[in-house]
Amino acid sequence: MSELFLSVLNMSFTASYVILCVMFLRLLLKKAPKFISYALWAVVAFRLIIPFSFESMFSLLPRNMNTVPISHEIIYQQSPKIDSGIEAMDFLANQSLPKPDVAASVNLLQIYIEIGAYIWVWGIIALLIYSLVSVLKLKRQLKNAELIDMNIFEARNLKTPFVLGIIKPKIYLPAGLDDSERKYILLHEQTHIKRKDYIIKILAFLILAIHWFNPFVWIAFRLMSKDMELSCDERVLKEMDLDIKKPYANSLLSLATERHILNGSPLAFGEGNVKDRIKNVLNYKKPTFWLIAVALVVAIAAGIGLLANPVTQKPVENNLLSQLLKNKTQYVGDNSKVGGIIFSLKFPDNVDYDSFELYTDSEPYGVNVNLKTDTETKNIYSVEANQQQFQTNALIMFSLIGNVENINFTLDDGASPHSIQYTREWANKRCGKDVRDFAKSEEELGKLINGTYGIAKNEDIKELIEENISVIMSSPDISSNPQDYINAHREVYENILKYGEEALEYLLSQFEEGNDEGLRGYIMMRLCKELLGPRNNVTDDSLSPREWYNSLSIRQERKLPNYEYDGNDPIEKLVYNTEIEMNSDPKGEGFVVVAPKIFGSYEEKNLLKVFATTYSARYRLFEDTLSEESGSIVPVAITYRKNDSGNYVLEKYEQARDGAGFAPSIKEFCTMPVSGKEIKGLANQILEHYSDYKDIRILMHDNLAKHLKKNGLTSAKLIKSYGDEFEFSVL
Repeated sequence: MSELFLSVLNMSFTASYVILCVMFLRLLLKKAPKFISYALWAVVAFRLIIPFSFESMFSLLPRNMNTVPISHEIIYQQSPKIDSGIEAMDFLANQSLPKPDVAASVNLLQIYIEIGAYIWVWGIIALLIYSLVSVLKLKRQLKNAELIDMNIFEARNLKTPFVLGIIKPKIYLPAGLDDSERKYILLHEQTHIKRKDYIIKILAFLILAIHWFNPFVWIAFRLMSKDMELSCDERVLKEMDLDIKKPYANSLLSLATERHILNGSPLAFGEGNVKDRIKNVLNYKKPTFWLIAVALVVAIAAGIGLLANPVTQKPVENNLLSQLLKNKTQYVGDNSKVGGIIFSLKFPDNVDYDSFELYTDSEPYGVNVNLKTDTETKNIYSVEANQQQFQTNALIMFSLIGNVENINFTLDDGASPHSIQYTREWANKRCGKDVRDFAKSEEELGKLINGTYGIAKNEDIKELIEENISVIMSSPDISSNPQDYINAHREVYENILKYGEEALEYLLSQFEEGNDEGLRGYIMMRLCKELLGPRNNVTDDSLSPREWYNSLSIRQERKLPNYEYDGNDPIEKLVYNTEIEMNSDPKGEGFVVVAPKIFGSYEEKNLLKVFATTYSARYRLFEDTLSEESGSIVPVAITYRKNDSGNYVLEKYEQARDGAGFAPSIKEFCTMPVSGKEIKGLANQILEHYSDYKDIRILMHDNLAKHLKKNGLTSAKLIKSYGDEFEFSVL
């Protein structure tokens, strides 16, 4: 039911935009015949009940608008988000989504969606029951109605005419109408029946019941009903002499002071909006041919534009991103994937790829990319524009090749070879974080390729920090709260944090020199606290910057090895060893603990494939404070090859993709290792477990406690990766 509810939410979101467009078109077509405005609501109905449409370059939906803003896999995403393409709306919606907690046994968003789905169903039931009860009550009131002709009835307890019924609709009139009033009202009601408006009203109400939670749909239902009545009045005036405008308006006026007998029922609808109808009747003029023609052209063009989805145009960069991520590998020795990455790189004009060499005999592992040129190229590496291109290429390779430490580009122009080398340490500093984090999604990798990843330039770091602090202190000058200054310049503040230890060293030196007066001191203290993290031993937030610095005694890190599996199961041992290796920090920072849930292992010929969901976390220990640096819970498929010695070596490592590709990617890798045959029911088993992984949360706690006890620690204050703190007992 959750998936159905998400489908309805997506249709409702897209339809809301279409409703706003139709409301604007109604104003634009104010002088046009009302049947045109009435017909436009069919486009809204289509968007509210049909979850798909054709694509067209003439679509009026925003080009960046996603017609499926809420992914059906959102409950499985580690970082759930809504992607409508409308940035402001996405930002507000995503801010309200629950933050991911890898240690939680159940995804909160899944609970909210499930509860929302039940509330949605009960809302539909309530509206339908209300409507049915209203009709039954009305029928009881009409049991004494008198048949006066064909399907026309007259009742003394009625104050307004209406149509009731589906298969054989009946017209009910108030008693006491004079002949002229009856004539006009009957003609109006019969026009409703000829146009099948009573069927349209029922369908519209059912759609409203499905989307009852959307206020735009209620507005659309009301405006559609109004356009139905106005267009019906115009049809009557068109079929009869225009001289009837005044008597027709008088017949409406005679009913204007009476209340409707029934509100909200689709099976019986009276004549509402009397004031607007009278004004429309009195102002009605037979439209000219050209007015109708222009209005029809506008309405048809707009209708097609609102029916159509924008053409899915994946930019070249996205195709490149997909190709690059397809070749992501943990091992520099993977010739085909490393080659696929290099083939996708862009090089400066007149420079082409020639060949590559892999250095895997001993650490540090490296890649050399040989380039060629048809023209005389001198000092190509000294040109800033070209430098930037090669730097970007190096960063892309570092982000996608798990254990490469050195990347070298060599160009022989026929005169003398030019060469430049990049290291992973350089890449991490340039990005302000582990460069491999950019290969976790197309969005992050796209930032890397497009140069929007916040890489620092080559200016002196001290000068940059001082410039950024000056910017932060510049406004708002009326506030006395340091946090207001930081909030006003959040991006500049984050830029300082990107310099990591170099920034911390400089800021602490400023405290040492006494340059911590006033606002500057408070900003420096906030920066130092964030950069120090769990190394900060001062917990009193009421201290001034100078008092904080005088109390500071930086906690020293205690190095612990990675967790070691001590069981006897050979499959578990393989998985533990692989996950530890995959999640270890390349710089050796911290230690890794993993907790896998193994769903099964399948062997064909010399290949073994193991399926698991692994909770992995990397910790650092600062005296008695344990800091969770990163954590994730991800379904994986690990393929091993049995070598000549009978040992299993890693052949392939597959992780579930993030976002909309989560569930499909699991179904893709739940296959036999050689034949590729689908393993029935395995994907559903993994997905079902992912919605409640309490077992591996408990296992992670036990493994961490066991590891700390083994290394002589009995208790610690644990700081989670999302900032929460609590006491962690080993015993």
